[in-house]
Amino acid sequence: MNHVRRSGVALLASILLVSSLISAFASGSALAFVWPAVVALATILLLRQAVLGLVAGSFAGCVLLTDGHWGNATLALVQDHFFPSMQGPWRVGAILFTLILGAFTVVIERGGGFESVANKLLGKHAADPRRRLETATGLLGVLCFFDGLANSLLLGRITRPLADRIGVARAKMAYLVDSTSSSIACIAFISTWIATQLSLIQQSIDGRGISESAYALFFQSIPQNFYCLFTLILAALVVWRRWDFGPMKKAKSTPHETSSEVADSTSSIWIALAPIIILSISIVSLFYLWETRPLWPVTSDKLSTAFSGNAGPYALTLGSVIGLLAACFFFPRKRQPELATAVSEGAASMLGPLLILVSAWTFGSILGELGTAKWLASSMSGAFPVDYFPAAIFITGAAISFLTGSSWGTMALLMPLALPAYLDLAPDQPVLLSAVIGAVFSGAVFGDHCSPFSDTTIVSAFACGITAQEHVVTQLPYALLAAAVALGVGFCGLALGLPAWLLLGIGTLLLGGLASAATRHKPKPDSD
Repeated sequence: MNHVRRSGVALLASILLVSSLISAFASGSALAFVWPAVVALATILLLRQAVLGLVAGSFAGCVLLTDGHWGNATLALVQDHFFPSMQGPWRVGAILFTLILGAFTVVIERGGGFESVANKLLGKHAADPRRRLETATGLLGVLCFFDGLANSLLLGRITRPLADRIGVARAKMAYLVDSTSSSIACIAFISTWIATQLSLIQQSIDGRGISESAYALFFQSIPQNFYCLFTLILAALVVWRRWDFGPMKKAKSTPHETSSEVADSTSSIWIALAPIIILSISIVSLFYLWETRPLWPVTSDKLSTAFSGNAGPYALTLGSVIGLLAACFFFPRKRQPELATAVSEGAASMLGPLLILVSAWTFGSILGELGTAKWLASSMSGAFPVDYFPAAIFITGAAISFLTGSSWGTMALLMPLALPAYLDLAPDQPVLLSAVIGAVFSGAVFGDHCSPFSDTTIVSAFACGITAQEHVVTQLPYALLAAAVALGVGFCGLALGLPAWLLLGIGTLLLGGLASAATRHKPKPDSD
């Protein structure tokens, strides 16, 4: 602890000294524009704290903006960027929605709904219990779409004793749990991620003359979020074809001790399903009801207008309140004394991500005042065809997320840079704007799946009963394969002018062909 404290003090002193020197002797230089991002990334790498990194980068930027005056820099950070960053419907709505959905997740978990769904999916007399368990894990991952970290923890805790009893390697379960968690949460239009994603998009396009709303751009980016989609496709192929490669083969031959018999859940599956259905219907309906006049008849134009309007923060917040009330209503009566604790602990569990979110807003505001994105755009102009900009962003994001272990930190670092830089680089070609958004999300999630510093990686390993090192080693080949296809087929294919749906098909065929070739002569597994 003392070593970490000394490292932090030394790092802060170095940041202040170098920032002052840059403001005095190198103002307007390339180093001045990128210095806040360098500080943020270096701090995250050294201290493994995304919030501290973003705050350090923000303060370094304010030192530059105030010509090296530390006192004025502190005032500017607080008055001009931190408090203003939390103003406006999108920002307030993002904070409220994240807190409420955190409570929603824990209430359903404490009620036993997810365990009941798992038992229902598995059945009592499955013909092929191993494949059925792996398939059920993937389906539960889709069902738990609203939070990546909670997804990993819930699925790991529920499926680990089942895997031990049936004979599935824990490393295999950790791969399936981890691969579905962040990938699903990143593309779900209702999740603890969505408020952060939308607010970062909105902040980056404000004042840029973009007609589409942040929600519309998010929906457009989903087919171009190639890494997340190919990761889910690969996981399905791994289950279907029993495709184990790399260190995962050895993981299967090293069984863990069989755990005690799994306790049957007496809760109803509707404890989980009903609140999720109500939450989803409420948010979608509120988008339509908020601004649409007249309500009838329902047309595609009205739906498009509803999701492109300003209803986002209101629909998300009010819809999440309705969902939480539904979760409380379906909470088992015999566990009522636990309800208040579940709500408070669920909301409290999101304070960490919210600190990252507010720090990201502040950091983005300072980068905007510095003009970093415009400098980046002018520097990249002519370096490579603008059509390859999403591919470059994906590579950058994947490297940052792997080194830092923070998907949210990566999004916070990249989004305020990538979108404005692209709009400055190609103001007359906004067609790839959604692809840039997809590239930021894809790169950020890559680290969630294979970085030894990622909280999702660590939680997935812990929940499934293996070490983080074993999980990283066994999952890394799968993550690299999905990333290679995302880059080579997806983002490079976009640069060639091919549509996203065609690239998804080509990538799926490629992964399917690799799976078939690798398992063609594999003996059929026994059906226990």
